[in-house]
Order: sequence, then structure tokens, then C-alpha cells
Amino acid sequence: MEEETSPREQFLASQEILSTIEWIDVLQDHASATQAMALFNMHISILLEALQSIKAKKFSRFLKDTVLALARPVKALRRIREYVEADPTTEIAQKAEKDNTLFQSFEETILTKVSSLVQAVVGRWDGHQMFQLKLSPEQENELNNQHYLLIYLILLVLDQWVATQEMEASGTYFEHVHPKYRRFSSRGPNQPSPAKKDNSGTLGHLQCLMDLCTQCHLSIEDLLVWKPTPVFSTGIDDNDDSYDEEALIEDNYPLSETGITTLVSGMIYTLIDATKLSSSFTLPLALAQDWVFTAAGGLASGFLTSDTSQHAMADKALSVLLYAIDRVPLNEFKMEALDFCSTDSSTDRMGLFQIFQVMVTFSSTSESPSHRFFAFQALDRLIQGCEDDVKLYLLDHLVAPSCPFETMRAAAINLVKGTVERAFQELNRVRQKNTAKVQSGQTPPSTATQVTSPFTSPLLLKTFKESIWGFEAKAFQNSPLKDEGAWTQKYDTFMHALNFYLFLLMRDNKDENLTEIWSTSNIQEIHEAFLEPLSERLEELKDEYIERLGRAEEAESRAAGLMDEDEDENEFTRPPTHKIKSKNGVVNFDIDMESGDEDSDDDEQDGSAARLKDTVLELNQSMMRLELMDEVLERIRDLIKDRL
Repeated sequence: MEEETSPREQFLASQEILSTIEWIDVLQDHASATQAMALFNMHISILLEALQSIKAKKFSRFLKDTVLALARPVKALRRIREYVEADPTTEIAQKAEKDNTLFQSFEETILTKVSSLVQAVVGRWDGHQMFQLKLSPEQENELNNQHYLLIYLILLVLDQWVATQEMEASGTYFEHVHPKYRRFSSRGPNQPSPAKKDNSGTLGHLQCLMDLCTQCHLSIEDLLVWKPTPVFSTGIDDNDDSYDEEALIEDNYPLSETGITTLVSGMIYTLIDATKLSSSFTLPLALAQDWVFTAAGGLASGFLTSDTSQHAMADKALSVLLYAIDRVPLNEFKMEALDFCSTDSSTDRMGLFQIFQVMVTFSSTSESPSHRFFAFQALDRLIQGCEDDVKLYLLDHLVAPSCPFETMRAAAINLVKGTVERAFQELNRVRQKNTAKVQSGQTPPSTATQVTSPFTSPLLLKTFKESIWGFEAKAFQNSPLKDEGAWTQKYDTFMHALNFYLFLLMRDNKDENLTEIWSTSNIQEIHEAFLEPLSERLEELKDEYIERLGRAEEAESRAAGLMDEDEDENEFTRPPTHKIKSKNGVVNFDIDMESGDEDSDDDEQDGSAARLKDTVLELNQSMMRLELMDEVLERIRDLIKDRL
């Protein structure tokens, strides 16, 4: 009678067979894929059953091989999906698309096997829940090794089957926290959202993997501060502390940041949209303030990129950042937090200024309008989470001429304006409170009536006067249209600066003059350094545009005459129904302001020559922008004329 094969021998035999399958190759052929999947189903079941009977001290060695057996087809399936996404016309892609249903079924099979493995191993722990996310050869860390390998497998599946899929996580979160906003759309807030593909499969995988994390007793705190650690051998020899070469080759066993970010984003997504997902793995998200310095900044910074292929991960990273920043109390971050970076090897902390720089770059360069919008809102909230001196420091960096992103610089002026408005509102609340105390017979403390915010003090102008209200005439010093592209680029900055100046003149009481915006010296200085050169520039531009407008109208009239030579009406006597006269020139106020901004390659041509792209429509658009700016300038002149 033949001796019965031991569980160990069964495991090694099935593991050897599974390791010989070249998944990328077999998945490209339907017949081979079907055969390989059947082979996988049979031997992975043998592997899992044999694993439960192994009593060796180094159980994690066999667990490692099981994890590898499951990981290989997981990664191969993702590679096949990448082939399809990269070029759907290739033969490989067409075959994969044809076998899509087969692959989906195989994914579900793998996920079932992963669940079975997790449940079986967790059942051996006998209630132990104290784990560290690291591998080590010491026998006392055996359970840690098992825990690490299971979490690695779960995060690997998250990497491959959930991370690359769009979940609209940041948009869903932002709408939940700020209900007044509809889903941000580049086509306008009142337009219906575009149709989205069915992501029920992605959400189903996410739900399953989050449930597995719950079963594994995953410590979210340990996960968020995780850093890669060397992988030691888990061999039979207890004295063997060498590196496990196979483990090092096979991904180095890192707990992937992609998987971690996806997991945390999924937890947030679950919290705010429980109708789509339900999981007990959400409670750990009651996180401390300094989480912003640990996971949120470190994880998100790797995915906030302008690379369009990374939009899905950028969306998840934004969700994590939005959640973390919203948990920071207002006015809490002190100056020492700016450059705080931990030297503790167990953490991966970013200083506030590093997070700030990452968000500025992303909100200025991302090709996704919704992502730029959410990143800018998060940036604003992050700044409001700082004490006033830190706010001054960060905002000064944004509005400074050295800021490499002119669009961000223009938008940052509005951030300064919003911060000033909040400071004045707080001042009004304090005064109303003190007035109520006086009326009730109480005496408020003397310090309560003092102005403490730099945003309602002379420090405001000292910090921002040169950076916001400076004309920067260098780009235009030789000719009013020496660099028309520079003017177009700086128009929004100039316009926001004018609006901020007008706001401050109206918001700060002339009699109190808390910011000293009404002092004669400041008014004259801003007038000479900003308002006067800007007004001169506007007049020069108007003259230039009116001259070019005349040439463009004449050219269009000639073209129309050539197209219709039989027309009896003289084109030069035809009433100009497409124009509206204004006190400053000719401008049409009934034009589409969105329709001429796509192409500006010829903006840097010499202003003395006619532009190839000059049209009546485009020039009227330019004239209208000048008119709008001149209107603001006129209102400012009316307010300050007595101080000049």
C-alpha cells in the first residue's frame, strides 16, 4: 500500500505546478487561458487545504509561497487590461476584450481564494491582535510575518483592480462636506454630469477587500505610517538571517502606497456614501490632527501629478487630503510646523510647507478642471488651518512675483481677500459681543477690544503692497504690445489686484483706517506704482486695438464683398449693427467670452504689424476686457481722488 502523501509534499507539488504557469503568455490565448485557469483552481485549492495542515514553526514560509501563487495571476490580469487601454486595436487587446467575461469570472475566483486564505490564517491566530507591519526571521515575530503577508496580498489586489478605476472620491467627499456645491463641471454647475461607466464591480472589490482588512485586525495607524523594511528569509533554518532572494525579486514585498491610498480613500468614500458601500472598517478614521503631517501629505504627494494617466489616483489622493485637512482645527498650525519632518524611521512625515508646495503645483498644472478645483479648495482650507503669521507667510509666497504659476498667483489674491474678510468679520463679532456686555452692565477686558489679526492691521499692506499692487512693467517696457502674451497672462492678476484694492477701500472704515489703506502716503504710493502705469497701459492698448479693429473690419468687409459681388448695397454705408459705441472705444458686449481663448501662439508678434489672427470678434473681446478693467479703475479713482 502506497504511503499517503503528507500535506507538506502536497503543498510543494502544487506550488511547483502553479509556479510554472506563465500567466501573461497563457492569457493571450483563449484555449490556453481556460486550461490554465482550471489548473489554477484545482491546485490553489490543494495549496490552501494543505496549508492548514502544516504545523511547521515557519508557517509564514509556506504562506509566502501561497501569496506569491495568488499574486502572479493578479498582476498578469492587470497587465492584460493595460494592453487593452494602451491600444485597443492590437491583436492582444482584441483577444483580451473578447475574453473579458472570462477574465472577470477569473477575477472573482481569485478574490474568493484570497478571502478563503485570509479567513483560514486569521482563524489560527486565536484572538491575537497585536501586530507590526514588518517581516523578520525571529520566531516570536511569526504572527507578524503572517499578518504582513496577508495585508500585502490585500493591498496588491487593491493596486491592480481598484486603484486604477475612477471612484469620484474627491468630488463625492467635497459635496458631502459642502452641500451648496454641485458636482464641479468644466461645463458649468447647472449642467448635468456626464454619463459614467458602471463601477459596481470596482466597488464590489473594494467592499470585499475592506472587509478582509477588518478580519485581519489591520491597524490603520500602523498602516498610515508604514515605510518599506528589508525582507528577511523565512526559511526552515532558525539560524538563517540572510535575505530571501525570491521575496526581494518579487516586488520587495512593499506595502504599496497605491494600495494604502486607495484603502484610506475607500474608507472615506464609505463614510460619506453608505448607500453604495457598507463596512465596519471606517471607525479608525477618527484621526489626530498631526495625521496631516504623516499619511495624508506623504501618500497624496506621490499621486498629485498632472499626468493624465494618474487621474484616478489623483482623485483618491485628493479625497485623503480633503478629509485630513478638514480635520485640522482653524488657526492651529504654528510656524514651527512649516518645516516639520520627522527623523523617526517608523514615520514618514512631511512639513506643512512641503504639502503646500505639492498642492500649489497640482492645482496649477493638472489638466482636470475638477481636480484643480478640489485641490484649490483644499489649499484654501489648509491655509485657514494656520495661525495668522503662518497664513501671511504662505499667502506671501503665492502672490509674490517669483511664483512660477501666474494663474495661481491671480487666484491667491482672492485667497488673501477672503482671509481679510474673515478677519474683519471676526473683529465685528468681538465688537458686537463687547457691546452686548457693556449694555448688560459688564466690563469687557481691555485686550478684547484690541486689533490682534495682522489682516486687519498695517502689517497687511507691509506684507502684500509690493507683491500685489506692483505693475511689473518690465515685460512691457519697450512697447505697449511688445509682449501681448504677457499682458494676456497677467490680465487676471491685475484684475484681481484691482478688485482687492477696491474691496479694502470699501471694507476698512475710512475713519478707523485699521490697515492704513486710507493713509495719504499709501494711496499715493499705490497710485504711482500700480494704478497710474496700469491706466497708461490701458490707454495705449485701446488705441492699438481700435486701429487694428478698423483694419480687421475693412478686411472682413472686402472679403464679404468678394463673396457676393452682385450685392447692391455699398458695404461702407451699411450700418455697423455688430458694434456698440462706448466712451472709451468700440466694443461689442454681446459676444461669447469663452470662444477666443484656445489659441494664442501669435500673441508675441510685434504690435506694429497686423496680426494674422486678428478678427473683429477677437478684438472686440480684447476691448471688452479693457473696458471691464477701466470700470474698476474709475470706481477706485472716485474713492481716492481727495487723497491724491
